[in-house]
Amino acid sequence: MTTSTVAWTKRGDTKGGDLWFLHVHRALAALVPLEVAYLVSQPIADLFFLLWHSKREAACRNYARILHVSADDPRARTLAQASFRQFGRYIAELLSVQGWDLDDLRSRVTIYGDEHFQEAASYGRGVIFASAHMGSIEVASALLLLHGLRVTSVMEQLRPFWLHRWVVACRARMGVTLLPTMGTGLKLVRALRRGEVVAMVLDLGVRNGDGRPVTFFGHKTYFPTGPARLARLSGAPLLFGLAVRKPQGRFIAYVSPPIFANPTLDPEEDAYQTTQRLLQEFERFVARYPDQWYPFRDMFPWDGR
Repeated sequence: MTTSTVAWTKRGDTKGGDLWFLHVHRALAALVPLEVAYLVSQPIADLFFLLWHSKREAACRNYARILHVSADDPRARTLAQASFRQFGRYIAELLSVQGWDLDDLRSRVTIYGDEHFQEAASYGRGVIFASAHMGSIEVASALLLLHGLRVTSVMEQLRPFWLHRWVVACRARMGVTLLPTMGTGLKLVRALRRGEVVAMVLDLGVRNGDGRPVTFFGHKTYFPTGPARLARLSGAPLLFGLAVRKPQGRFIAYVSPPIFANPTLDPEEDAYQTTQRLLQEFERFVARYPDQWYPFRDMFPWDGR
């Protein structure tokens, strides 16, 4: 085990020691190259695309909206299947990235906007890192650790439960504390006051939306305004970032310039404008890498338009 990998382990806390499957996980990560894991994941992803009707149809509806075509248009279905395959690669990365040390990470990932981390941290109010269900979530999570900052994030309950325990344990090993999505606002504010990074996701689906409607690919919809409200409450800057896959097991990561809430505005108007600015960043990447978005729940009110 390399020095960098040891550092990741010491920052983690699985509350009672590593789960047994983490030992198996680490061994497999060292034995199975990422490219091989990708090959294995594709037929499995295609099978899930055929069998998981609700997720497949939600993805088709979402892609139809951003393409401005009907839900039964072949282009929407083609993108939906490609998205399932990319998600299969993300699952493979859940295994593989855990076996990397920080030198491996640096050699595989090209970062654009890395200087924005230092700028955001310089304000001394912590940093809110907003991302989305897109690209390599595992690599994006690991990148946060390159700056030596502790990370607190929120995550919905995954099913089956063993998958939830696995993800929580993997994140803990990397120094990422995962909290439930509900009732954790005060803990997030305290983390920011300690100078930590709070990581949040934007695209939770319209049933989780709140506040005023926003515009995404020309359609009105609802995105969670939690990151914007937390930025206003704490004064912390927001960064939008993600990592996308490139050929030969390489990745490109992007980090936006800091985005700030505007305390002179009405709170609801501020939440709307700040969320809309984050969505403008997100929309650029979905337009460029549409198959690396994982829109497996409805993102637009299905009003027939």
